Amino acid sequence: MFLSRLLLCFVVFQVSAVMAQEMILESKRLHLGRPGQFEWDFFKERPVDAERLEMRFQAKANTGEHTLRIWQRDVKLGWPVLLNGRKLGTLTASETALECVLAVPAGALREGENVLLIEAPAQLDDIEVGPVILTALPVSAVIGGASIEVTVTDAANDGPLPSRITLTRPDGTLQPLIAAPVGEVAARVGVVYTKHGRATLSVPPGDYLLHAGRGFEWGVEKLAVSLRAGETKPVALKLGREVDTGGWIAADSHIHTLTHSGHGDARIEERMLTIAGEGIELAVATDHNHHTDYAPVAASMGVAERFTPVIGNEVTTKHGHFNAFPIQPGVKLVDHNEQDWSKLLPAIRATPGVRVITLNHPRDLHSGFVPLGGVQFNPKTGRHRHAEALDITAMEVITSAAMQSDIHLLYRDWFALLNRGHRIAAVGSSDTHDVNRFILGQGRTYVAAKDADPARLDLDEVWRSYQEGRLLVSLGLMTTLKVDDRFTVGDLATGLGEQVKVEAVISGPAWVKADRIELFANGRLIREQALKDDHRAGEKARVTWELPKPAHDVHLVAIATGPGVTEPFWEIPRPYQATSKTLTSRVIGSTNPIWIDADDDGKFQSAFAIAQALVEKLGGDQARLREALKKHDEAVVIQVESLLPNSTAQP
Repeated sequence: MFLSRLLLCFVVFQVSAVMAQEMILESKRLHLGRPGQFEWDFFKERPVDAERLEMRFQAKANTGEHTLRIWQRDVKLGWPVLLNGRKLGTLTASETALECVLAVPAGALREGENVLLIEAPAQLDDIEVGPVILTALPVSAVIGGASIEVTVTDAANDGPLPSRITLTRPDGTLQPLIAAPVGEVAARVGVVYTKHGRATLSVPPGDYLLHAGRGFEWGVEKLAVSLRAGETKPVALKLGREVDTGGWIAADSHIHTLTHSGHGDARIEERMLTIAGEGIELAVATDHNHHTDYAPVAASMGVAERFTPVIGNEVTTKHGHFNAFPIQPGVKLVDHNEQDWSKLLPAIRATPGVRVITLNHPRDLHSGFVPLGGVQFNPKTGRHRHAEALDITAMEVITSAAMQSDIHLLYRDWFALLNRGHRIAAVGSSDTHDVNRFILGQGRTYVAAKDADPARLDLDEVWRSYQEGRLLVSLGLMTTLKVDDRFTVGDLATGLGEQVKVEAVISGPAWVKADRIELFANGRLIREQALKDDHRAGEKARVTWELPKPAHDVHLVAIATGPGVTEPFWEIPRPYQATSKTLTSRVIGSTNPIWIDADDDGKFQSAFAIAQALVEKLGGDQARLREALKKHDEAVVIQVESLLPNSTAQP
């Protein structure tokens, strides 16, 4: 009893010492930016306090480590933090509110006046900072003082469960912490991925909100935790699976590590924990111009039974980024200096083992080049400047680390390519380089395949599904589609009657909401419906339409959307290269096409193929061509116009 009281007194003394040795350098919350400019609409009317923050203060020279704490929000770019001209680090690149903690090494402070500077980046980046606090204690003492022992288990069997733990203050600020056991956790500010659902979080005494989750398919448990000085509080949480994904496997085909890509912050050992903690079953390693094999590291980290790893490569060129997988171990890298697609793509395809090639973030600007932008691509007709060389299996329509201001933009581009006759599947991925800034598996693809054992997937079946378009795209929602109760994504729907039954099912966890479902034929919106979703788990809506049989072949795609997740445990990222000042966060779940064989000839004809046939037959007779087009949709009309003499529809 005496010992425990003595320990408690020591901890209370330590916490009091922390408070006593704090120096508040800035007490207010400040807006840093550029006067007359604004990154987002919500900054438009807010006065800019400064372009950079300079704080002058009196102090004594420090002989031991001190700690600098900076509250921050909306930080996208690099903001160096300098003390007396010496760089301490940078603000944490994160739009989510958090407290950035930086060590002040011995000797960094000088006797008398000191200058702390938060320097602005070259590009516009509106941020909020403050309070700013300097404490005359090392980081380990400032962050500690109490602890939470967290255990996360599977509600179905009480077994250990890899998971993501998010710890915030009551106002939503991600809380700095120290996580243990070392080697079994991947920790960043306010976030811990656990190997077996167990972690000890060292934090200062105070009030917190703890969330535990495991990616899209699982529920999220939330618990308020209050800690006194010196207290260790055990917390046990059970997670249940909320989304039925039977017959589908969760894939992220765009994953990086700091170890082999050279940027971001996720070391390869940490990456294994994030894959397991987000419930990804097919993990494709796509470091830049590198063949990474996760298998030995997954085994050494003890998570090999949680997913199937695949060797891939993001072939990163000045004329586009392409993921290629699977790749046999030990083979030669493709020459990423090649910029001619007619040489590059055949070389990628010839890499031993490769069955899938994806075009990544096609609207992003890299090295002055946009794969589906500028003179390369006509978004109306779908004609690409390198159409003959465009031998790809799929393209990313959702990349959660590279979101578009308009979440439908890449879908419209994809529809145009399909109408032009390309058979390209749509996929979702994360493109994460980090442990937390961009969440692994947030953008993901569901692949039609047997899913009984995630560590032993039938990869031949998986690659066939990629090639046949038996895929679903997910960013917080999952949408499936059936035609006449028998045809689903990737199928050629033939032998249809005069009325066609189309059924869409929208699913998701309770912490995501769906509010709209849309049905597209040849990329044209033909049906839409508002959804009432009271945050129910599992099946959120089942919508059935009766459609007249199309006059010609069309591809059907369903897209469900809803409000974006804004809580820190799974916040939807902001646009990567924004084209609008208005921030509209959405979740989305979409299908790949069901190919409607309206003329029952046993094959699918694209809008372009139909247009070619019409122009060949009637092109010289404008009156008859106009009359024939009355029976065709807008997609065919656009393709016909692009084929006529003097057309201006070329890229």
